[in-house]
Amino acid sequence: MAITDDIKARLDIVDIVGRYVALQKSGRSFKALCPFHAERTPSFFVFPERQTWRCFGACATGGDVFSFLMRIDNLTFSEALKRLAEEAGVPLPARRRRADEEPAYQLNEAAREYFSRRLGSEAGAGARAYLERRGLSSDSVQAFELGLSPSDGRGLGEHLRARGHSVEELATVGLVTRDAGGAYRDLFRNRLIFPIRDIQGHLAGFGGRALDDSTPKYLNTPQGPVFNKGGILYGLHKAVEQIREAEVVVVEGYMDVIGTHQQGFTNVVASMGTSMTEAQVALLRRLARTVILALDPDVAGQEASFRNVWDSWQVRQAEEVARVRDTVLYQRPRMPELKVAVLVGGRDPDEIALESAETWRQLIAGAVPLMEYLFSTFASRFDLGSAEGKNRVALLLFPMIAALSNPFEQDHYFQRLAQLLGVSEQALEATMGRPRSPRPRARRRQQEPVGASLERLEHDPLEEWSLALLFQHPELTPGASALGLEHFKRVENRELFTYWLKDANMDMIADSVDLELRDHLEHIVSIQLPSGPKAEAYLNDCVRRLEERRLRELKVEEELRLAQTPSEEFLEDEAEESSVLELTERIRRHFQGGID
Repeated sequence: MAITDDIKARLDIVDIVGRYVALQKSGRSFKALCPFHAERTPSFFVFPERQTWRCFGACATGGDVFSFLMRIDNLTFSEALKRLAEEAGVPLPARRRRADEEPAYQLNEAAREYFSRRLGSEAGAGARAYLERRGLSSDSVQAFELGLSPSDGRGLGEHLRARGHSVEELATVGLVTRDAGGAYRDLFRNRLIFPIRDIQGHLAGFGGRALDDSTPKYLNTPQGPVFNKGGILYGLHKAVEQIREAEVVVVEGYMDVIGTHQQGFTNVVASMGTSMTEAQVALLRRLARTVILALDPDVAGQEASFRNVWDSWQVRQAEEVARVRDTVLYQRPRMPELKVAVLVGGRDPDEIALESAETWRQLIAGAVPLMEYLFSTFASRFDLGSAEGKNRVALLLFPMIAALSNPFEQDHYFQRLAQLLGVSEQALEATMGRPRSPRPRARRRQQEPVGASLERLEHDPLEEWSLALLFQHPELTPGASALGLEHFKRVENRELFTYWLKDANMDMIADSVDLELRDHLEHIVSIQLPSGPKAEAYLNDCVRRLEERRLRELKVEEELRLAQTPSEEFLEDEAEESSVLELTERIRRHFQGGID
């Protein structure tokens, strides 16, 4: 939520705080009686250079301009954001409407109910027989909300218009279309209907399979206000929890998903008959540790598809985010392991799974890494005894090798490619070049504390990882007992932690969080982190590092305050001296290996 940084950059915390308390200049800082508790000696400090405030007295807390305004005026984050944005002259983006308030979703739900009733009626007997022949149970049909569209081209439109919806609304959502004569007709006619929900479970559109000789065989809702075929994976809303625990299997069609789910394989999703798009890839990269593509063994003409997949999945190289003394900190986008499971016998995934769950299980267990699959596939497809065949394979595989982020993998597959082509590495390098990881950027002449570097980032990885672990793994709640609001410097993370403190139930948090925080919450819950014992160890490490950072910040602010406090005042205040010694001792104990 970079907009909060923009607001803070345009405002001076001294001006904001000065409206509520009488600030007194103290060196480069300001001090005052704390507005949050009764006291006789000023213990409340504002640090202009850091744009922070801190009470060194009974409150023992601090923060930025957001936390101050929220506390002193008892505002919500949303209210404080609006007030400060207005003062800073920063326009706020339009508030996202709740999905269940969006008219397009409501129209789709009404259409789904109509399609479902028709499938269960006498008119749906033929469609139900087809589903039975495909091996789908009535429970699966109900779970995936299948339906049937009428063949007359008028039934759905008339039904919805009778309930007050205009034909223009139906056309905008994509439920009706205009024919050559200008008349509106139902888009889906005599088709088995598959409702398509997005990852949040909102009904974005429909897929329809023809039950006669109509073309195309499969038809989807057109691109519209809530439907983007390339940005949705069919069945993902049902598979997301299982995917977090294990892996995801990507198939092509609706029936493939339903049939495998019926057999208990609830980690299967479908790209709906298209090559994987970048948007679909982005969904899975945030969720899965392993992605298995279930592909037909006949790859003739699929070179372009493979290149599209690889371009979407390729890993950006590590980016420098900060430095601590002589240590450079890098952050690399996480990349799931890509594998391929080859379908055999020309059968579809649902046919394999419904015939034998064990066969499907073995097929997925035998999936091979994508690079290994490509090497073996291209080696069998092209004549490596000819210069043309060697050139074709090199042009296909070299860009994929160069896209690998791990330099050891790059070298391994570069050597494999040379061996496959029957040439020396030197000859291959002279022809294609050699894949290299980019060198880190040159060191800045003047180093700066890690805190200063991180404050300029739009995200704080350490804070976000901690929140992601707590949101994704409620069983880790006891391990967060040492965490407090003081550990979260970014206001959006602090607010989400506040919601978590009130109720650790993720569903409750999602329903109650401010609209302005929803995008950030979605980002947090999509972060892929370890599970099981590793998750607990990861959280413990995050807590330790957050506490270390907090103690360092406290020490810096304390030193700033003491440098601007007359020595005679400090020597006369025994409580002041005691607090300084206590903080020093806590820092010493922490760096010796424990958080008190």
